Amino acid sequence: MTTVYLVRHSETDFNRQGIIQSSKNTHLNTNGVNKVKVLRETIVSLGCDICYTSPLFRALETAFGLVADKCLIVNDNRLLDRDMGEYEGTPSKDFDHEKYWDYSLDSDDKGVEKLSHIYDRCKEFLDEVLEKNKGKKILIVSHNGPIRMMHHILHNTDLKKEKLRFDVPNCYFEKIDIK
Repeated sequence: MTTVYLVRHSETDFNRQGIIQSSKNTHLNTNGVNKVKVLRETIVSLGCDICYTSPLFRALETAFGLVADKCLIVNDNRLLDRDMGEYEGTPSKDFDHEKYWDYSLDSDDKGVEKLSHIYDRCKEFLDEVLEKNKGKKILIVSHNGPIRMMHHILHNTDLKKEKLRFDVPNCYFEKIDIK
């Protein structure tokens, strides 16, 4: 059996302030570092054979805090945060979540990355990683958008009905067994 652990990066000051990060390369804050230390206990007790992470600092710092001394960590650009276009660096409250998380609409105005593009890169990543790591325990550290998408891909949910609606807080952790 292959096991996938999905983890969203831990907290940054931008998260605490409600600012959209996208490609901004922010670091974990003290609370974020502490959350990683708590989650590390769970990850270490479950075991991990390999870790894939977004190359942005907040994801790298999360991955290194979780398993740097336990397994190989591999950067993969397909795990980068969603490109938020003109919304990057702005308050999250100004972002139209209904519009940009509607898979049927698949909007890319204002430079926001289409959901279908996130789906394609996450699906390609998962197909490759699962084939290469059969029977292993795989840790994936990424961002809100890719974690939501991989959750739905791995659970085979209907994206048009689900609308990617579930909470993915900082340091979110989900274990998925694949037979």
